[in-house]
Amino acid sequence: MESLLHADFVLYEADCLPFAGEWRGKDALQRCAAAMYGTWAEAKVDIHDITGGDTHAVTVLTLTMTPKGADGLGGEPFSQTVCEMGEFEDGLMKSLRIHYFDAEEVARKAAE
Repeated sequence: MESLLHADFVLYEADCLPFAGEWRGKDALQRCAAAMYGTWAEAKVDIHDITGGDTHAVTVLTLTMTPKGADGLGGEPFSQTVCEMGEFEDGLMKSLRIHYFDAEEVARKAAE
């Protein structure tokens, strides 16, 4: 995957999330995914559509997350619609912005 990323790649996650911030570098996707998946007892992605043009592409998906829960056994799963918008330059992905339907709910559930 790193060969498809621009040298100045940056991934953006909402500030309220436990895996918030700007993830920079060709290994940013791996590091952010490890942080995001590590937040949940389980997380599943269901991709619905991908569309784009010359410089942008959008993936529409459902992310179903199960909080770890205080007992470590997992809480009730919940789902969010997520849109991921990629920006491309010279055939390489330069940035990826992750947009959750309700990032505040994701943050609350992650804290359970």
